[in-house]
Order: sequence, then C-alpha cells, then structure tokens
Amino acid sequence: MGKKYEFRPDKPRSGFLSKLYLTQKQRRSLLKWCLYGAVLLVLSILQDVVFCRMRILGASTELVPCGIFLICMLEGIHTGSVFALVASLVYLFSGTAPGAYAMVLLVVLAVVICVFRQAYLQKDFSSVMLCTGVGLLAYELTVFVMGLFLGLTTPDRVVGFCITALLSGVAAPILYPIAVSIRSLGGEVWKE
Repeated sequence: MGKKYEFRPDKPRSGFLSKLYLTQKQRRSLLKWCLYGAVLLVLSILQDVVFCRMRILGASTELVPCGIFLICMLEGIHTGSVFALVASLVYLFSGTAPGAYAMVLLVVLAVVICVFRQAYLQKDFSSVMLCTGVGLLAYELTVFVMGLFLGLTTPDRVVGFCITALLSGVAAPILYPIAVSIRSLGGEVWKE
C-alpha cells in the first residue's frame, strides 16, 4: 500500500500589520494625533487658498500658528512641545512659513506660553485663549522684526502685523471646540 496523501492548505501568512499590536489606548492616541494633523492640514489649505486673497487693512490671517499654539495649550508642556516641533517642521517644509526662523520661533513661543499657562493659570477656556492670543501677537511682532532686519518690510507695516495677529486670534475660539473634542479621544493626560 502506498502512502496516503491528503490535501493540506498552506499556512496563512501574516503580514506586518498583524504583528503590530496596538492597545485600545494607543489606537485612540494615534487617531488623536492624526486628527490634529488633519486639522492643521485643513487650516493650511484654508489659509493658502481662501484667506490669502482676503485682506483687511492690508492684513490676512495666520491659521497654522494659531492651531499650533492652541493645540499646544490644550495638550500641556510635555506632549504639546513635541507637537509644536513636529507641526512647525511641517509648516516650514510646506513652503508657507515666512522663513526658517519661524520653526524655532513657533516652538520657543509655544513652550514658553505653555509653561506660563500651566504654572500660573488654571486650565479653562479664557486662559487658553489668552495664551494663544499672546503667542500669536508675539509671533507676528517677531516676524515683523525679522522682516525689518532682512529688509523685507517697512516700519509702517507694524499695524498690519498686529491686525494679522488679531484676525488669527479670532479663529482660536472657533477652533477650540474642535481641538477639545479631538483631545478627549486619547484619554485624559493632563492633570493639574
């Protein structure tokens, strides 16, 4: 009698994703950061396509720095500073940043105002809006000073930069509920 051969199916091959195990908390955190990135992408598209054509007293808006400051204020110093670094790098490489100094400026300002907010102010809507507004004003004035130093602008344009900070600050209360709802996806990290 010969050997009895029976059909044996091939072993299922597992791909790379089946070996990548993420807990539920890690999946929510990954979703949160992807949504933050999508919000900044939408802000960048709105800024470069729609709002760049609208001028009020010669000024426009800066939505991406507003989003970076707002998210950094909500996330706290530890995760917010890393987010500010990565987001400002993407902002720089997108070609819409005023210069390479904007990356360093965004990170430093975000960290400084976030440290101030966490040290001296309570976590509420008004403190986040205040710190975001102060960050936008400091950002715009520093960009103005750099423009003067590099010979790209004139001293009489200071009012336009202040109006840009004001117009960008108006977007912060609109973005706040979106950012808070995204922040709640990853669980409560910030404990004060």
